[in-house]
Amino acid sequence: MNILIIEDSKIYQKVIKNKIEDSLFFAKCDIVSSYKELKTVNKNYDLYICDYFLGDSEGEHVYELLNENKDVILLTKNDNLFENQELMNKLLDYVIKDNDYMFDYLIKFIRRLKKNRYIKILVVEDSLSIRKLEKKILEKLKFSVLEAKDANEAVEILKKEDIDLLITDLIMPDMNGVELIKYVKKNYDNLPIIVVSSAEDNKLFIKSIKLGANDFIKKPFKKDELVIRVNNLLEFFDTFKKINEKLQKDALTDVYNRHFLENHLDTIFNKYDKKSIAILDIDFFKKINDTYGHQKGDEILKDFANKIKNTIRKSDIVIRYGGEEFLIFMPNTSKEEAMIVLLKIKNAIKNSEFNYTFSAGIANEGKNLSEMIKIADERLYKSKNSGRDKITIK
Repeated sequence: MNILIIEDSKIYQKVIKNKIEDSLFFAKCDIVSSYKELKTVNKNYDLYICDYFLGDSEGEHVYELLNENKDVILLTKNDNLFENQELMNKLLDYVIKDNDYMFDYLIKFIRRLKKNRYIKILVVEDSLSIRKLEKKILEKLKFSVLEAKDANEAVEILKKEDIDLLITDLIMPDMNGVELIKYVKKNYDNLPIIVVSSAEDNKLFIKSIKLGANDFIKKPFKKDELVIRVNNLLEFFDTFKKINEKLQKDALTDVYNRHFLENHLDTIFNKYDKKSIAILDIDFFKKINDTYGHQKGDEILKDFANKIKNTIRKSDIVIRYGGEEFLIFMPNTSKEEAMIVLLKIKNAIKNSEFNYTFSAGIANEGKNLSEMIKIADERLYKSKNSGRDKITIK
């Protein structure tokens, strides 16, 4: 990201440039000290960080950049500027020059801008003017924004698109926002939700939060309020995802663990009408540990997990089910198709530096996740009891 700092204080110039380049590996900063100097520069930067008052300009350079549709973050000590709503609405953001925290906020905001390019937001709002306003604000922050005029349209979009944040009104015709929140929490449990509504009844806001919404904003809202709430919620969920991912991953093999199975797989399972589950177990693993030691056993477990991960499809999910048992969830897959995947895994481990085999059971029957796992487990034991190194599907 190429950034131009427009600032006449030599101290601020140096500090801002050093803070940004030291904190953000993707950022490179240039500096100009005056409006006159700015006029000689090619305006092809990704971001402009501007002091409002320069020695030869009282904001003219800021308006020039905004009129050219440049992305501007304003630096100012003048609180009166905040009353100029037209200016505030055109800016990406502003930073108050009063303490060192301004630098922390600036870094955080620029980092968020970079991340936003990969974030898809769905705005659900029956008022066209408000929907367009929300979209305009969010797109300026580099989000990809999809629109739905009502909850029914939102449901259809959710089925087709990978949405990272839902912003919804509460009062809408037919299916209202509360019902949409219920649907989302049932089918997309980890999708963050912000409610934006003119509802006068605070009980409705409280109900939406209890049902699973993460925040709410009352209409009419100010641009700053929407920007801060959206950015803060996404930052929280970024942290949550990192922590949650650590909790859900097996430390040895780096595949999902029982925590993921017991808390998340059921939701994914219910999204698909057609699916299969395979349970794989390394043959004679106790004998391997007893003969060669647990370190060698750990190496084989890691090798097996890697062979599985490198063979399955992107849509498949692998879980360390037990000590040497692994479960693979395969959406939109028949038992016969699952068998093909497992045969590929068998071929892959033939080329391993370790000499081992596995037995497996495959199921696509069962009215719920628990039943399907039980059937696959029973078939795994059929494979083991009939000589091992086999795959059973009936």
